[in-house]
Amino acid sequence: MRQILSDIRALSGVTGVAVIAKRTGKIEHLFPAAFSDRHTQYLRDLVSNTYQRLRGFTRLALRFERVVVQLYNQPEFLLFLTTLPDTDTRQCEQVVNSKLGSIARALAQGGDAAAPAGSQRGGASTRTAANGAEPILRLVTACGALTDQLADSRGRLRLANDWRKAREAANTNGALDAIMVDAAGRLQVRKGQTLAGNAATMQAIAAMIDAFLETLETQRPLAEEEFYVLLRPHHDLLEQAGFFMYLEHRERGQSAR
Repeated sequence: MRQILSDIRALSGVTGVAVIAKRTGKIEHLFPAAFSDRHTQYLRDLVSNTYQRLRGFTRLALRFERVVVQLYNQPEFLLFLTTLPDTDTRQCEQVVNSKLGSIARALAQGGDAAAPAGSQRGGASTRTAANGAEPILRLVTACGALTDQLADSRGRLRLANDWRKAREAANTNGALDAIMVDAAGRLQVRKGQTLAGNAATMQAIAAMIDAFLETLETQRPLAEEEFYVLLRPHHDLLEQAGFFMYLEHRERGQSAR
């Protein structure tokens, strides 16, 4: 990974480059020596917040007075560069595009920005198991909070029915058997039952949320924005558990139809 970043960093006008692994939140970077940990964290927060709000982009350039931040959104990682305003963007993009596959392979093989030492390969199943059911329980709570925000405009009975239909559609493997929807449209874990903290449950709950948002039709964009705001305090945990990756893949699939 370090060599790949060095090749990009060597381009004329590129002042820094970094990779953020979506699965772990780990960051590998090559920034100038003048960059402190505070500067690095600021850029990481900028990239994470941009990704959380926009999500659907493949490439994005954020232009400031003295620097341009270029973002490349890939399924497994975010790549971002800091460049001078007069950088040859065409040449830069050609080189970066030629390196994206190498970065993905390095992450899959346990590169520098991949999972922490001691974790197993196997993707989301390992990540979710490591975190247990906590990320899923936080999603359940956030779904209930979203219902509360939509109650005045759509009514709780309608929302409760929409959640039940979405749960039924997503529960193809029984992963959501422990989840019920009460009369107020809030999601709850059934008494005496537990949610498995694994990839199957995370995929199922992402499918349920996507199916519910789909029922909102024209209200979906605003509701989706409100939902991401509700998730913001839990973003890192949910990112590590693979939730955003699953939801993003579903949204891409819907837009392609």
